[in-house]
Amino acid sequence: EGRLDDSLPVAHYLPELAGSGFADASVRQVMDMTGEIAFSEDYTDPKSGIGAFSMALGITPRPAGYDGPGDLYAFLPHVAKAGAHGQRFTYRSAHTEVLAWIVARIEGKPFEQVLSERLWQPLGMEADADFLIDSAGTAFAAGGLNPVLRDMARFGEAMRLGGKFNGKQVIAPAVVE
Repeated sequence: EGRLDDSLPVAHYLPELAGSGFADASVRQVMDMTGEIAFSEDYTDPKSGIGAFSMALGITPRPAGYDGPGDLYAFLPHVAKAGAHGQRFTYRSAHTEVLAWIVARIEGKPFEQVLSERLWQPLGMEADADFLIDSAGTAFAAGGLNPVLRDMARFGEAMRLGGKFNGKQVIAPAVVE
């Protein structure tokens, strides 16, 4: 649609992240998870990036006296840069959250509404899915989607069919590939 230039830095779309490790990463680098940020996915370490992220979201217990970020958008600006962007792929949930925020910003509506309008409804899903949300009501895009099993099967079938549902291309073939 031409509304997103993936060569631009994240801070172009999200000035709230201008002081973060995402600021000078291109949107493409975040899409490819090659943004070098100080965020570990060590789920056994409560002090890791995902541990701190989980506390900010409120999905893991916060210790007594916790004074850190209390929601997703308050957490992301605190993620620091950890090297040169674009060097290597490293899975980091925070990248997905930044992308969901960019989508919401460009569309002018919450990420979960965009997901519903652009994928869920066109793929003929039978039921509403649940999303984990933070205290501000922001959907946890990196791991908070909870659909019913039949709709997971529908999504899998659409992927098997190259992104089609009822003969209509819903997901671009390049995305499926």
